[in-house]
Amino acid sequence: MTTEEQNDVIEPMTFAERYRQEKLIKKAKKKARKELETQGVSKGLATKMVNQSIRNIVNDNKPQKRSTGRGR
Repeated sequence: MTTEEQNDVIEPMTFAERYRQEKLIKKAKKKARKELETQGVSKGLATKMVNQSIRNIVNDNKPQKRSTGRGR
């Protein structure tokens, strides 16, 4: 095994680590939703916007779609 392969080994998270991460994400999502609601966005739309933002962050390493052609 080379040193590169040793560095690529991913250790599974413990229950406590996973729990803390889920709590942080939940807290951040709630804060973002509340902030959007104070700006006048409805609760449902704010929730959809926050969830889409999270998906964009998680899938950040995927190439973005670029439109081709003349925009028809």
